[in-house]
Amino acid sequence: MKARSIAASALATSIFLAASVTSSFATSLPHAKRVTMGSSPLVITTDYGSPGLTENFNPYSSTHLVGANYMYEPLFMVNSLNGKQTPWLATGYKWVNTKKLVFTLRSGVKWSNGTPFTAKDVAFTFNLMHKFPALDSNALWSVLQSVVAHGDQVIFNFKTVNVPDWYYIATTHIVNAAQFEKVPNPVTFTDPNPVVTGPFVVGSFTPQEYKLTVNPLYWQRDKVHIPAIESIALTTNTITDEMISQGKVDSSSQFVPNQNSTFIARDPQHYFSWQPLGTPWTLFMNLKQWPFNQLKFREAMAYAINRTRIVKQGEYDYMAPSHQAVLPPAMQAGVTNPSLNNIYNYHYDPTKAAILLKQMGLKKNAQGQLLGKNGQQLSLTLQTPAGWTDIIQDCEFIAQDLGKLGINVHVETPSVSTTFSNLQTGQFQMADVGVGGAQPWFIYHAALDSQVSAPIGKIAPSNFERWINPKTDQLLAQYASTTNPKIQKADMVSLQKIMLTELPLVPLDFGVWWNQYTTLHYTGWPTAQNPYAAPSNFAWPDYLLVLTHLQPVK
Repeated sequence: MKARSIAASALATSIFLAASVTSSFATSLPHAKRVTMGSSPLVITTDYGSPGLTENFNPYSSTHLVGANYMYEPLFMVNSLNGKQTPWLATGYKWVNTKKLVFTLRSGVKWSNGTPFTAKDVAFTFNLMHKFPALDSNALWSVLQSVVAHGDQVIFNFKTVNVPDWYYIATTHIVNAAQFEKVPNPVTFTDPNPVVTGPFVVGSFTPQEYKLTVNPLYWQRDKVHIPAIESIALTTNTITDEMISQGKVDSSSQFVPNQNSTFIARDPQHYFSWQPLGTPWTLFMNLKQWPFNQLKFREAMAYAINRTRIVKQGEYDYMAPSHQAVLPPAMQAGVTNPSLNNIYNYHYDPTKAAILLKQMGLKKNAQGQLLGKNGQQLSLTLQTPAGWTDIIQDCEFIAQDLGKLGINVHVETPSVSTTFSNLQTGQFQMADVGVGGAQPWFIYHAALDSQVSAPIGKIAPSNFERWINPKTDQLLAQYASTTNPKIQKADMVSLQKIMLTELPLVPLDFGVWWNQYTTLHYTGWPTAQNPYAAPSNFAWPDYLLVLTHLQPVK
């Protein structure tokens, strides 16, 4: 499984990590009986449980279970692939002026406990982020002045103009005010009994799996044809792959090597995969530490890493090597300067990398070891979570590439939660991390904006590498304050040039939305012909839309 949505918040718009496992098929499995077709629960694999799942459905917790995304809802649905908007808890919105945004809420929506959903709940949600800044992973209150409820409307007053933040506001999980106002610390709250507006509620929970049952009060109940969702903990990739290959899992979002032969070919009439372009993956370096705070060292890293090998051998050619500008090709069109990419054409060139390291004053000993400032071999650590074996393999390739330059790299594989905590607090040297966003500004904002960074030891929502640069902040703020395409393009080109000349991070490859599904029990999945949503179980808020499209096989 590669979970592209494990981020500083449940909003899949900032920095993304990956839960990645390779596959080989097992010969023995735990019994997983399916009930009669047409009344089956939807069986999926989502959360990584090692040694077991921890019950946490708080959508604002960095370690919440993915099931929270199937219970809590946003104001608007925004397709992660193409940006298409669908009204959800809100029926519409308007900009009264550049500093006043008004959402009109849907009437007749009820919480799962039977109480009415109101504008008070929405205003409370955003004001809770203000009261507890750790919940404000997208730094909304750096631009917001106030959020108030008025009848069936919620009014967002901005202290500074920021047009792109509409997306963050529109896709925020809305919580129940009556429930959360009683919680002493919503940052550590695990929300074992969620009160929600969404299609499902918690049915049962064990460390091995949890079951969500249909919410009988759901405002779109007529569109939900799934009686329940069974989410099985990912413990070993082998068992997961075998279960989906035998039709015991309806949907999975994981890296499967050679999936055409190992999965689809087993039943091409019912087994499918559609994996559209997703998150750019990058090498994040802790810029508060030497040697990563040296530009020449970062340039050396851009030349030292064989991205083609990573893509072809580590990712089975599902992806494409990334460019230093980091933006996916579709996002670069019309907003960047292609000639700059040609001028700053970072590619695999270990000789060039060695020259840059020598220009730093670094020397090798007789054994070919590159020596650090202490006279010992330069030794670095590279983190990625345990069990995410395609990313671990990518990291091993990076270690080998740097080893050729005399640098010793130790690949560390702590747990998912530990890795994420290390990134947030700056307790790392290098990490393989994905940068996600609905448009170019979101990617650059998440990776480079000082508003989403923090001093070492404090929690950084997404700018883990601690890139603090006034020019970058100015360009991001200027882009966000206008709808003039000429100004926006000029800002994007300037940000592109910062990526190319100052290398705050080193992109590796353009990722995909990992996706495997069967039509044995349900149809209506998103496809290349009908891309109504990103296909991953982890896609927020897309998967809510998927749950209202699936139809049982009769």
